[in-house]
Amino acid sequence: MPPRHLIRLLDEHRSQWLALDRAGRVLSGPHAGFPSEAAEHTLVLVPSEEVLLLAAPRVARQQRQLEQAVAFAIEDQLVAPVEQAHVAVLDSLDDERVLVAVAARSTMDSWLQRLAENGVAADRLLPEACLLPFDAPTVVLEDERATLRLSASNVLTGNRQELSDWQALLQAREAGAAWSILVGRDTTTLPSVAGVTQQIDVATWLAERSTHLGDKPQNLLTGPYQTQRGRKLDRLWQVAAALVLASVVLAVMSMVIERWQLDRVRSQQRVQMETLLRETVPDIGRVVDPRAQMLGEYSRRRGQGSGGSVLSLLSRIAPTLAGSGLFTPEALEYRGDTLDFTLRSKDVATLDELRERIANLGLKVELVSMVPGSASVEGKLRIHGGNP
Repeated sequence: MPPRHLIRLLDEHRSQWLALDRAGRVLSGPHAGFPSEAAEHTLVLVPSEEVLLLAAPRVARQQRQLEQAVAFAIEDQLVAPVEQAHVAVLDSLDDERVLVAVAARSTMDSWLQRLAENGVAADRLLPEACLLPFDAPTVVLEDERATLRLSASNVLTGNRQELSDWQALLQAREAGAAWSILVGRDTTTLPSVAGVTQQIDVATWLAERSTHLGDKPQNLLTGPYQTQRGRKLDRLWQVAAALVLASVVLAVMSMVIERWQLDRVRSQQRVQMETLLRETVPDIGRVVDPRAQMLGEYSRRRGQGSGGSVLSLLSRIAPTLAGSGLFTPEALEYRGDTLDFTLRSKDVATLDELRERIANLGLKVELVSMVPGSASVEGKLRIHGGNP
């Protein structure tokens, strides 16, 4: 299967085609008639005189809405009723205008029927004028047929006898601008008008010019004439859009569910914190912030300085024990305002020294028991919360 075909419908009976590579270089042709096998992509060029190019106002921003509404925006420029015409948006001219192509529906039907009868499925259908340059005035003369594209939306088509009138129009419009005349090799008589004349193979030249289309969406096969490939591409885009939308919805739902779960866990934790606070501080009133209220209650009780709190006692004796390495805590028991502190040391003298150091802190302390061991002595210090 060749990469590309370019087919020219010259008139109701004649046609020619070329095989191209993906870069637009001609592999074979031009040949008369139609290709006998399909290609990966087929561009069909139709006579420029059968298609009207116009600049239309951009009546909508969405492509689908624009295609539906633009026909009525140019209705007053058409001879036949707009219902009998096929209007395709080819390109964007600027922020306010678009390039549209208008062809009779009957003509479009006859072109597509002719292609189908010869086994051709077109991927893109355009008037030949869309391949003509308009940055510099260029006339393409093939046999008796002449085409001049003055701008993106301004095309003149006629016979060679009209060239002198066109030249006068061009000179009046462009203040004496010169033009180029490209003459087909089969044209035996050169034009008599002034200009730079060059003989070319028109079909090959158009094939080379087709590479300028690139990825532009220029195509007459839109709306009811959209190709099967185009419909599949549209469906793929619709599926892709649906998948993106579904992923967004799932992401939002996931965030909502996670937020709900987090709020539920937070509520459960708050209930647990309130329960713990009320168990710890039975006389507390209204609970606003359990954590802050628990910290406040702890700070209040610690700051009372009564010595009756186990935390208060431990905080006072901790500096005496820390870092010495002479004692190993074994057990701790607190009853009322008395703390029984069991620890192990190397000898009785060390335990008695610790008792004296705690007593020097202003606490009432006594060594109530000692149990000698093989390598150490276990002793119990009884520390009272009140002053000695």
